[in-house]
Amino acid sequence: MRTLFQTVDALEEAMTFHRERQSVLAGNVANIDTPGYRPMDLERAPAPGPGSLALDTDAGDQSPARASSTTVSFDDSGQSASADGNHVNLERELAKMDANRVRYATASELVSRRLALLRYAAGDGQ
Repeated sequence: MRTLFQTVDALEEAMTFHRERQSVLAGNVANIDTPGYRPMDLERAPAPGPGSLALDTDAGDQSPARASSTTVSFDDSGQSASADGNHVNLERELAKMDANRVRYATASELVSRRLALLRYAAGDGQ
């Protein structure tokens, strides 16, 4: 039964990440006129290697470790600063926000379809 919902759990983690990232990117745009502001971004923490195992204390078995929803914040000020020391590039931030929105919408659609499939199967195809 656990494997039945692993996809939904992974997609839920992806949606959470993209929601948090959208908030950080919106903060960058909100601070476009703040002198000396350095934009931030989020990236997913690296997933454990394929050979690593995690111990599930509830079931007592070992299974491959899942990627954590932990995110790492980093300074995204690779762009040149304006005269007031602000490093935010509006076009770049808006492009990142749009790409992030598309990824969130895709994960949301996949969750909806997976749950619809489960509902269909639970209703004996009706």
